[in-house]
Amino acid sequence: MPMYFQITLFNIVTLFLMAATLIVAVKRFSLRIDSNLPLTYYGLLLAYWRGNAYTLDNYWVLGGLLCGLLLRFEFLSGAVEKLIRSLELLVFAYVAVRCAKLILQC
Repeated sequence: MPMYFQITLFNIVTLFLMAATLIVAVKRFSLRIDSNLPLTYYGLLLAYWRGNAYTLDNYWVLGGLLCGLLLRFEFLSGAVEKLIRSLELLVFAYVAVRCAKLILQC
């Protein structure tokens, strides 16, 4: 089955979510830990997840939201903070790969 990109509303919105994921993943390391950008991203992610059922795994989305909230409200420091950042980076990678698969219909 060949992989190709069809221009549909679903694919455009998914492409936008993938771009937002990559931007937030990069900006997460350059912005302050208490920035509101990741919370805005998670709002978009939750809206996409709720609007398009069965596209993203529930555990990944909610796990990423939990990591984002823990980092935003600074309940952590030191090695635990680095662990949560790493877990959040895994969530970003999952969302980006899953979006690419949805767009290319793999």
